[in-house]
Amino acid sequence: MTPRLFRSALALLVVVVGTAPAAAQDRGAPVDTMGLAEGPFSSMDMLYERTIFNVDVLRLHMVFGPETAATFSDLVGEGSYDGEVAERVAEAALASEDVLVRSRFLRDVSLDQFMDGLRDNLRMAREQGFLTPEEEATIRRETQAQYAILSGRGIRKGETMWYRIRGDSLHVALESLDGEVLLEDRPVGPERRMAVLGGYLARGSDFREKLVRSLFQGH
Repeated sequence: MTPRLFRSALALLVVVVGTAPAAAQDRGAPVDTMGLAEGPFSSMDMLYERTIFNVDVLRLHMVFGPETAATFSDLVGEGSYDGEVAERVAEAALASEDVLVRSRFLRDVSLDQFMDGLRDNLRMAREQGFLTPEEEATIRRETQAQYAILSGRGIRKGETMWYRIRGDSLHVALESLDGEVLLEDRPVGPERRMAVLGGYLARGSDFREKLVRSLFQGH
């Protein structure tokens, strides 16, 4: 695995331990978890590992709204993983405007590692046509300032990054182990949604195939 791909993995902050929106509610999530789908075809989940050393890095989990879950159900049904269907599933996920993304870190991550990965993800989203160069530059500049509060600290093992997408509104929150919200932002704009979803589901992403395959498992 190249250093770029490892940095990219560290910055893809979408994820959860557990599979239902109710679990997030029970924990007292710092973002709104209401209105999401439950049951089969409602979520994607994966564990990211550095395969060379078999080190767990983070757990990724995405929960979608009822409309997208219904589309997943129609596409996947009782079938097995298929490349053409997987492409349509990824397209439906990328088009969703009702998504909860939670990322739980399984190891410490420095701020430099996180920011390097974030820049790689934004570049990928721009190269795939999800962001314009101007949008990429704006988001890079704003996130650099936003995350400066973590300078010298980084993100610690067990902490959770939340993204709640509703239409073109994005609610971002970093939650510590004791439930304190360390960082919070509420940017608005379609480019904010695509900056998040594109990092996970664009062609070439390390996460796309495993996330989509998880939708087929157990159905």
